Amino acid sequence: MIKRVAQEDPSRKVVMISRLSRLVNIVKTAVKEKRDDGADLVSFTTYEDLMQLLARRVVPDDDSEYKSFVRFDKVRYDCDSESGTSFYKEFINGVHNEGKEKNEKKEKKYYLSKIALEKMSNESLDPLTVWFAIITIKSHATCAATKMPLTRDEYLALPPTFGLSDKQREVCYDVFQHYESWRVNGSYWDEADRVIYIMSCGPNVFRDPTLVSWAHRVNNMGEYGLLGDDGSPLHPFFFDFVCADEVSDIIMY
Repeated sequence: MIKRVAQEDPSRKVVMISRLSRLVNIVKTAVKEKRDDGADLVSFTTYEDLMQLLARRVVPDDDSEYKSFVRFDKVRYDCDSESGTSFYKEFINGVHNEGKEKNEKKEKKYYLSKIALEKMSNESLDPLTVWFAIITIKSHATCAATKMPLTRDEYLALPPTFGLSDKQREVCYDVFQHYESWRVNGSYWDEADRVIYIMSCGPNVFRDPTLVSWAHRVNNMGEYGLLGDDGSPLHPFFFDFVCADEVSDIIMY
């Protein structure tokens, strides 16, 4: 990564993104030491910071669709109340801390029916497996075009490389539907919700089912509003390549 970024054409703008902040800092330091020219054209950011920036730049056509993604309401597989909302503790195990205050008494409430929990047990599905199934349903490459989670039929039709038997996938989809109701009722959000929001309500460069490069939009379609005063594409929305990698699904547009 360091070698590739350092040797990139110094006249090109480059953005390096990783989920790991420490890795971003390591690459940033090394690249600045190795590059003599054009270091100011290289941007370094974490995936989380980029998503926050993109979400803040979104202006929905309908004001009622505007969403703010509060950190404490982000659903993670497992975390404490100060880091977000725990899928494992609050959705699966039903421990809900209404005000997220340390001294507040926790209230036990079961969001999944006993039947759903029994089906998970009968099909040997642990909570982590179900969590990754939900990520697949909401983050598969198809979602980039449809701007919505996979339908049940689409999920069942995924190739064997995504794992799980048909019965297990049926149970996972049932739990996903329970999860979505719980998430919406609690005003929670997960990573896929934020991405779908950006792609649904952001500029047409995301909304179109197929990618049309910013250069083509400007040169052939006359969309000069995509460029800044210096003639460069407006950051952070306009890239010619968008890559997604969730679970075992890796695609490039």
